[in-house]
Amino acid sequence: MFFFFLLSSFSLKFQDSLALFPFLIFLFASLASLNSLSLFGQSMEKANPGVVFEEPLAGLDPSSPPRFIPGKGLYLGAITEKEMGIQTAAAVEKEIAPLYLGESQVYRSSWEKTSSFSGQQQGFAYSTSFIDGKDSEKLNIGQRVQLKAKRSGPEAQSYEGKIFSIDKELIAIIGKAEVILQIFDPGRTLQVGDWVNFETTLGLAATWITIPETAILDTASGCFCYVFLGKGHYQRKPIEVAFVSQGVGALKKGLEKGEEVVIQGAKQLWLLELSLSQSGGPSTY
Repeated sequence: MFFFFLLSSFSLKFQDSLALFPFLIFLFASLASLNSLSLFGQSMEKANPGVVFEEPLAGLDPSSPPRFIPGKGLYLGAITEKEMGIQTAAAVEKEIAPLYLGESQVYRSSWEKTSSFSGQQQGFAYSTSFIDGKDSEKLNIGQRVQLKAKRSGPEAQSYEGKIFSIDKELIAIIGKAEVILQIFDPGRTLQVGDWVNFETTLGLAATWITIPETAILDTASGCFCYVFLGKGHYQRKPIEVAFVSQGVGALKKGLEKGEEVVIQGAKQLWLLELSLSQSGGPSTY
């Protein structure tokens, strides 16, 4: 309507004038440009619906093939999870101390007579071992030890004992201390010259964030674990392990208490991630 009003106005003004024809050409060109811009804006709105790539992955079909998104992690369907036998557990706070594992050789049997001056007693075997001087600083006389005989056979016999003495005089010379173990052996099964494996705590127990040892992946790229984020979503996280003791890893950093980690199937997830990151597409596990 506005267009026809302008046309009639300028027709009267420029009647019998040659300037009317160029003006009409300019007016038509301007209207055509405005119309093109309007259509372009509408097409851009339709072409950008605002769909986030990760949204459809949050509700994966059970039979969906595994997918890997850099920076986000792995997305697995329920069938793949079951086939891989994935199990998870929460990271927990626990009082734990590192274990010292060593070998010791028996030099006195439990039936041998001993002098009262030595402090050694019948009914106990005694063994000797040399350990690193720094480790010896974290051991105490009277500390309990668990031992197993190093003998061929289906089952190695176990023993209980304690640290009888710690001689640190050799540390300045060879960097090692001599540790004497007292082993309870009423059955007289240990002979002079026998070797035993022993373990004992190294230092005092402290509270750590812990995860099962099976969750820890020690790879050429670093130390990691897989965190379960729900709905088939798994993300690999770097961790720093202080020590592993009795099947449990104590962590310096990397996880918070309560985070769910993969305790079975972690290695398979790592291999799957490597495969998908190299192929750049979904996998048929």
